Amino acid sequence: MTRRDFVKHASIASVAASAMAQAQATGAAQTKESLNPLPVRVGMTDWNLGQRGDITKIALAREIGLDGIQVSLQFPTDGTTPTLRDPKTQAAFRRAALENGIQICSLAIGSPGKSRLPLHTSPAAAILLTEAVEVARNLGTNDILLPILGDSHIDMTNQSEVDTFVAMMKEVARYAEKHEVVVGLEDWISAEDNIRLLDAIGSDYVAVYYDPHNIVSRVKDLKDIYAEPKMLGKRIHQVHVKNADMLLSSPGGRLDWPRMAQAFYEIGYRGWYVLETASPTKDIVADTRANIEYVKKTFRMPPPRPS
Repeated sequence: MTRRDFVKHASIASVAASAMAQAQATGAAQTKESLNPLPVRVGMTDWNLGQRGDITKIALAREIGLDGIQVSLQFPTDGTTPTLRDPKTQAAFRRAALENGIQICSLAIGSPGKSRLPLHTSPAAAILLTEAVEVARNLGTNDILLPILGDSHIDMTNQSEVDTFVAMMKEVARYAEKHEVVVGLEDWISAEDNIRLLDAIGSDYVAVYYDPHNIVSRVKDLKDIYAEPKMLGKRIHQVHVKNADMLLSSPGGRLDWPRMAQAFYEIGYRGWYVLETASPTKDIVADTRANIEYVKKTFRMPPPRPS
């Protein structure tokens, strides 16, 4: 065997050994996860539990059997309404969460009021967001839901609007990184446009708060909703789950949730699934327990293969 042939065969053997080791490691991880499946963590929005910013919803979350709650940062103007901007209220929420064994899985930015909208162009927005980063840290969560939809929907064809938002989020990201808090964008734009935004911002501390139910009904040029998780990958930091005003198990919804669950699993998403669900029977405890059961069955890790 010539020296050239030896080097060639050695290189091939090295690549093969590396591929085999990787396959064995992947197989071992899959086997381990199959034998000891990871728990699925289910949270719920405080507004779907009855009211934004209401500390009593933490106890309700425990009664229902949720693992966590997404609480809202409100911006009242009357000067008297309790709000998470107040350190004493933050301490009360932390204490209530601890006493009830409920995790505050994320902080949602509530409506800042018409005078501060839209969030992506209002000068007040950056100040409110940096304040929200501190609130999230003080509550013990590293996830913020920033809605850029509705009155704050971002027009991706308006370059000036996009540039203004990107410039603001670059500065917010610097602050978020110091506190290890991720600002997740919930929006009505495609995965391609989200990637465009996040690449321009250029920070791991700005990500996507993914709500496929919103996307599938709002994005006109959507090619394949089930391909979006793979495109976004680790940019997805938390997920909303809902089925319009029906139970998640009700047929006729916009999404094939078992198929979406498989897509999330395949990209390595192991985070929270946060219910943004209605109570069709008006029994919030029974309806939410049914939705929790559905999520834990459908999103179990590894999830059942779609039929």
